[in-house]
Amino acid sequence: MKVIVNIILIMTLIGHCAAFAHEGHNDITEETALNIVNKSVKQHTFKDFGYEVGKLDASWKSVTRHNLKTVKKVDKSFIISATNIISDTVIYFHIEKNGNIRAVTNDVINP
Repeated sequence: MKVIVNIILIMTLIGHCAAFAHEGHNDITEETALNIVNKSVKQHTFKDFGYEVGKLDASWKSVTRHNLKTVKKVDKSFIISATNIISDTVIYFHIEKNGNIRAVTNDVINP
C-alpha cells in the first residue's frame, strides 16, 4: 500500500513541477527565433527531423546569420527564410513564439 501511495505522490509532484516550470516564460524575440533557425539549419545537415525539407546537404552548413531573414511576424509565430547561396535555394522555418519549430518547407508558410 505504501508503494502505491508513494507512486501517486511522485506522479502528482511531477505534474505540478512541469506546470510550474512553464509558468512565467515569455515569448521569444525575433532575434531568438533567428538564432534558433541558424542552429537548426546546421542540425538538418546531420538528420531528417521529419519536416518537408528532410535532411539538408552539406552545403547548408555554410549558411550564417546573414543568410537568414524574417519574412513574417504574426501574433503567435515567425516565418524565417534561410538562403543557401551555394545552391541558390531558400527554405522557410515556421517558429512559434514559444520557440518550437512548427514546420520547415520549401515554400512560404501561411500561419
